[in-house]
Amino acid sequence: MKGKFCFLFSFVLILVIFSTLVTVSADSDWEKTLVIAADSDPSCIDPALSKAYPVGSEIIINIFDTLVAWKSPDFSELEGRLAESWEISEDGTIYTFQIRPNVKFHDGSEVNAEAIKSALQRTKDQSSYMNRYFGYISSMEAVDTLTLKITLDQPISVFLSWLAMPEAAIVSPSSAESLGEDFANKPVGSGPYIFESWTPDTEVVLTANHDYWRGAPKIEKIIYRIIPDASTRRLELENGSVDISQQNGQLYSLPVEDIKAFETNPDIEVISLNSQIIRELAFNNNSTTSPVKDLKVRQAMAYAVDYDGIVDYLLGGTASRVMGPLTSNNWAFDPAILENSPYTYDPEKAIALLKEAGYNEGDLNFKLYTFQGTLWGMVATYLQDNFSKVGINVEVIQMEFPAFRDIVVSGNFDIYLGGRQPWYNDPEAHITIDYLSSLADTAMTLRMPFNADLDQKILNAQTATDQNERKAIYSEIQKELVNWVPGLYLFSPNVIIFKRAEVKGLVINSAPPLNEYWSVYKEAK
Repeated sequence: MKGKFCFLFSFVLILVIFSTLVTVSADSDWEKTLVIAADSDPSCIDPALSKAYPVGSEIIINIFDTLVAWKSPDFSELEGRLAESWEISEDGTIYTFQIRPNVKFHDGSEVNAEAIKSALQRTKDQSSYMNRYFGYISSMEAVDTLTLKITLDQPISVFLSWLAMPEAAIVSPSSAESLGEDFANKPVGSGPYIFESWTPDTEVVLTANHDYWRGAPKIEKIIYRIIPDASTRRLELENGSVDISQQNGQLYSLPVEDIKAFETNPDIEVISLNSQIIRELAFNNNSTTSPVKDLKVRQAMAYAVDYDGIVDYLLGGTASRVMGPLTSNNWAFDPAILENSPYTYDPEKAIALLKEAGYNEGDLNFKLYTFQGTLWGMVATYLQDNFSKVGINVEVIQMEFPAFRDIVVSGNFDIYLGGRQPWYNDPEAHITIDYLSSLADTAMTLRMPFNADLDQKILNAQTATDQNERKAIYSEIQKELVNWVPGLYLFSPNVIIFKRAEVKGLVINSAPPLNEYWSVYKEAK
C-alpha cells in the first residue's frame, strides 16, 4: 500500500512539475513573441526590388541595416548605423564613410566597405525606383577595409536622407550572389532580426539576431500575420492573439470605428500622432485635352470640396487639413499659406468659375480613379457628392494597386485620388517627385508640364546646402503651386497604431511611418 502511495505521489509530483514547466515555457513564449497584424502581404522584402510598399518596407528595416538612420525619439536628425561616422567635402559631392567594425551579416560574412559598395551598386543597377536617387552617384570606392567613398555628380543636400530609406538597406553581397533571384524569398542582412519564413497571404516570421551589433533584441520572434479585414484585426487584438495592429491597416480602412471600440478597453493603447502623409485629388496637369488644363476648372473644383467635412465628419478628427504641397509639421512649411487659406468650401464660387470657363451644369464628366478599400471609397464618394452639387458628374472607379498605378503613370486619366507617403524627413520627399516636370511620367505624380522656372527652383532647393536657403526656396515653390492648383490637398491622416498594453518600448516614427522593433519588449500586467 505504501509503495502504491509513493508511486501515486511521485506521479502527481511529476505532473505538477511538468505542468509548471509547460506554463513557464508558455509564458516565456508569450513574452518573447511579438505578433503584428498587417493588412496585406509585404509584396517584396528585397531592398533592391522594393517599390516602397509599407508592409515590405517595415520588414526590411528590421532585417537589414542602412548606413544611416533617423535618430529616435524625435527622428529629426540622422545617426550612424553601419556608418560609424562620415565626412562631406566642401563642395558637397564626396561622402566618406567610416564603416562600423566587427559587424557581420546573418550568413556570417563581414560587413565592410567593399560589401557595402557591392550592395549599393546592386540596388543602383537593379532598382528602377531607387534610380531616381542613386542616379546621382558617379562612383563608389572602398578606400580600405572600413572606408567607403561615394562621389556624386553634383551636390545633393538630402543624399544622407536617401541612404536612410529602407530601399537603401545593405544586403549581404555573398548571399545575393549565391541565391540569385531566390534572394527575394530568402533575404539576408545584418539587422536585429533574421528572416525565417514567408508563407504568402498568411505570415512572415523573423527571429532575433543574438549577435546584433547594438545588442540582441528583447523579442525572440516577430510574426507578421496577414489579416486583410479590419474587424478581424480588431477582434484578434482584443483577445490577445495579436500584439500590434500596424498603421498600414489605415491605408485602406477608416480607424474611427477601431478607436471608438478601444476607448474603454484598458488592455489596448491607441497611439496617434501627426504625419507628413498627404492625401490629395490629383489633376493630370500634363494633359492638353482634359478640361482640368483650365485653371478656372481646377479652382472651381477646389472651392467645391468641403474639406472640414472630410476631416471632422468622415475621418472623425483622425486627420488634419492640408493647405498646400507640404504638411504644417514639415520644417519647410510656409505658415503664410495657412493665414491666407486660399481654398475653402464655397459652392457658389465654384459654380461661378465653371460658368466663366464656359461650362454649365452637367457639362463636365470625370472618372475618379483610386485605390480599393473603405477609406478611399468613402472619400471618393464624398468628393463625388461635393462635385455633384456644383454640376460636375463624377464616376468613382476603385482598382487594385497595379492596375491603378498603370493608369496614373501612363497619363490615361483626368483626376485620381491618391497621395504621397514620404520615406524620409525632408520636403524634397514631396516636392521633387511630385512636381519636377522631368519626373512627370515616371511614377504616381501630379504630372506637371515643363516649367523652366519652377523646375529650376526645385533643383536649387535639392542642391542648396544651407537649410535657411532651402526653406526660402521651398516657400516660393509652395506659393507658386498653391496658385497653380495642381491638385486638391485634402488631408493628412494621423499615424495610428493599436497595441496591447503589455507591449513596451515601441517608438513611433512618422516619416517614414515604419516601426523598428529592436527596442520592443513585453511585460505582463
